[in-house]
Amino acid sequence: MYLYRISIDRDALNRDRRTYADAYLLHQSMWALVSQYENQQRDFLYRVEYDAYQNIEHIYLLAPYRVSPKNNNVRITISPEYKPMLEKKERLYFKLRANPVVKRRENGKAREYGLVMDAKWRFRRDGRTYQEERSLDELVHEVCMKWLIKKGEQHGFSVKQFEVAIDNGRKYSIKSAGKQEYMLRTQDFSGVLTVADPELFIRALYKGIGPAKAFGCGLMLVRRI
Repeated sequence: MYLYRISIDRDALNRDRRTYADAYLLHQSMWALVSQYENQQRDFLYRVEYDAYQNIEHIYLLAPYRVSPKNNNVRITISPEYKPMLEKKERLYFKLRANPVVKRRENGKAREYGLVMDAKWRFRRDGRTYQEERSLDELVHEVCMKWLIKKGEQHGFSVKQFEVAIDNGRKYSIKSAGKQEYMLRTQDFSGVLTVADPELFIRALYKGIGPAKAFGCGLMLVRRI
């Protein structure tokens, strides 16, 4: 695996603003950059880093092969081979942009709902509003921490309630040709985790965590404390 840092020329960002601001068009641009052969299955992860004005600063890309820029507007910095060597109980700083969802079967079909929106709906279903008991930030932290703890159990790491910050809830409209438009909602997690199962956790670093990996979610970045 190789970890890349991709920088895009500022003039190109301004000139092609719609491409880089649209989640689906950006997704297509990433595919064009990493594509190795026809009918390739997605085998990469990426994460967009934004500045205070929500402009793209750079993009992190994790892929199992070497990638080269297709034009002069893109600069790529490659790390040495990405091969984490971790130990059980090791503590790491992490960052994760995720699409937390809850899945249900309704009328025989599997459906996904954004975790925070689903929590609000459950309050309304019971004739209440969440504002009666907590702030929006508290609701987001509560339901998203439960999601992250469960993912940790599945992927070989653990987190503690007050060692994780959850912020930057964003909405992206995904509109692709021939498909119904839908809304992608993401949350940013950052903080400290503890490695419980190194092999399982490294696999998660390679494969990603949660859904919407094709749209910039799931790549967990880690560094030693």
